[in-house]
Amino acid sequence: MMLFQPSNLPVVVLIVPFVLLFAAFYSLWNLLGLLRAKYFTQKGAIARPHRRLGLAICLSATLLLVLQSLGQLTLRDVLTVVAIIILGYLYVARSHLDVPQR
Repeated sequence: MMLFQPSNLPVVVLIVPFVLLFAAFYSLWNLLGLLRAKYFTQKGAIARPHRRLGLAICLSATLLLVLQSLGQLTLRDVLTVVAIIILGYLYVARSHLDVPQR
């Protein structure tokens, strides 16, 4: 991205690095979850992955980096993103229905 002028590039090319960054953040989240499950849980304990929390954290970090790259990041934006992520996470966790398996 440092070799090109952003004003001359199509929008898709500007979005791809942030999508890849989100994928890298989420892969790192999963790797840390696997390491936690392997080394920091007691024998016989089941370590459940926190996928929704990982998605929320990685998405918010990527969104904040997008705002920073646009020069639009302020304290108000950070507080708004954090509030939306917390409310969204609580809403999804509360409305999640467990489907019994056969």
